[in-house]
Amino acid sequence: MLHRVRSSGWACLGGISLAVAAGCTQDHGVLGRDPSGGASTSGAGGGPAATTSGASTTTTGAGGSAVEPPGPTKLTVVNGISDHDAVRFCFLAYPDGTGAGVDPWPGAAAGLAFARAQEIEPLGAAIPEGTSLRAHVIAGDLRATEGLDCAEILALAAESAAPIVAAGLPVLPAPVFAEEKSLLVVATGCLGGEGHTHESEKEGCGDAYTIDTPTAGLVAVAMSRRTSFGRVSLQVAHASAATPLVHVALAPGRDDATGVTLTQDLSYGAIAPFPPSTGFSVGDLGALDEVAIETRDPLQGTVTSSVLMREILASSDVPAADIRDGQGFVLVAVGAAPEAEQGGFWHPLTYSLLRANP
Repeated sequence: MLHRVRSSGWACLGGISLAVAAGCTQDHGVLGRDPSGGASTSGAGGGPAATTSGASTTTTGAGGSAVEPPGPTKLTVVNGISDHDAVRFCFLAYPDGTGAGVDPWPGAAAGLAFARAQEIEPLGAAIPEGTSLRAHVIAGDLRATEGLDCAEILALAAESAAPIVAAGLPVLPAPVFAEEKSLLVVATGCLGGEGHTHESEKEGCGDAYTIDTPTAGLVAVAMSRRTSFGRVSLQVAHASAATPLVHVALAPGRDDATGVTLTQDLSYGAIAPFPPSTGFSVGDLGALDEVAIETRDPLQGTVTSSVLMREILASSDVPAADIRDGQGFVLVAVGAAPEAEQGGFWHPLTYSLLRANP
């Protein structure tokens, strides 16, 4: 049986002053409020510039710098926990939230499947208002959580031979949820559990992983709402705790088209590029099912993984028909390292496809 409740310090949090996990080497300054009336750009992480009023498509600020279009606060959650098929979350006020009377999210005991994304709408339905937040992620036999509140679930996970595992993730400060941005939160890494050990486990879960030291963590960034007429806007968020620095490329589903690099030197916890890539129209992509998202070694340029869009769409809530010119999307890399051994207790590297502005 499974049992574990532990706190995790693994986090890559855009623009948040917290301890940051090893491997978060880029500038992730994308969640903090930008100065009004002007534009600022982040460093290698590729975060958005100032939030300002203007059109719903590309705008420019002082000096011609790119700025983000306005919009209400949105929150999309992705399950990137690599070693379980589904998870539930307990979103608790920090530091005083006990979970008593708080329902787990999603409401259905089946939970959120691996690589699936779901918007929390309205935000107050699951996120405590006006306070910092600590999310606890729960996996294992989720049927055992049905009908329980979060206090009861966490108490169950702490029992010997419990059917579930749980981990407390790093704290998200209250101002994050007051930002007028499209927020993305991804639970990452591995939670561990009975039988979750393997000679190649670090390729599946990250260098720090052992069955007694799981690597569950958190990536929190802001997705760009910028779009371009006649083009598909794309960003990539890196939420694979086992994957080192990578280049990410897109290979169209056409024999007469060459691949295009979406972002280079992307590190864990970063989202890039900014502005989003607008290298393709829907027509340029060719057969959408045959489009491939590739990772490439930063030093040698060799392809280390290739995931077809048909696989990504199969686990996405974005229908192929909704991928249209003038729309923006984010590919979230989750799962094991690109060249991880197949057949372990982890999920291989794949992508969650979501709308940048749900």
